[in-house]
Order: sequence, then C-alpha cells, then structure tokens
Amino acid sequence: MSTEDEDFRAQKRLFKALNSELRLRLLYRLTEGPVAAPDVADDFDVTSETIVNNLNELEDTGFAESKEVRGPGGRPRKEFMLAGDGGVRLEMEIVEDEYFFEFDTVDIQR
Repeated sequence: MSTEDEDFRAQKRLFKALNSELRLRLLYRLTEGPVAAPDVADDFDVTSETIVNNLNELEDTGFAESKEVRGPGGRPRKEFMLAGDGGVRLEMEIVEDEYFFEFDTVDIQR
C-alpha cells in the first residue's frame, strides 16, 4: 500500500468520526475538560453506552484519549479528554448550530 493510500484511509477515518452530530458535540464538550459517560449522558439524551461508544470512536481516531479513574463508590470508569501530544490539537466553536474547527496536528494511532 502506498503512502498516499495510507494517508487517504487515515483521512477517511477522521471524516467518518466527524460525521456525527453527537461526536461533534462530544468533541466540543471535551474542549471544556475531561468527560465520563455517566456524567454527560443526560445532557445528550442518550444512554451512557452510546456516549462511551462514540467517545471510543473519537479515541480510536486520535481525537481523544482516556484513562481509568474511580467514580462514585470507588467503581472504575473511563474518563475521556482531548488527545494531547501525538494526537489532535483542536479548537472548536459552535455558532448557531454551525461547527468551526481548527486542527493543528493529527497522528492516527490505528
């Protein structure tokens, strides 16, 4: 596979990840700080499982990263944040339901 083909596949994965209003809104939420699915599911009117699946998609494409934290009652859960070094540096603004992005760098992990 040529480098051009690999670049095209990587770009296709990125655009697929951004082809969801829920993932766009989650990305915007991540610009405000770390997110745990149970804490935001009601804000998006979907289940925690749906939130986790979409956050995992953002993580798989390098937009987000996660770490294990202890939630209420000491139960383990994943907390997601925007990807740091080696990932995507993102500035995002929503104005009247229009999304404006500025990407600095992208490094596809998978």
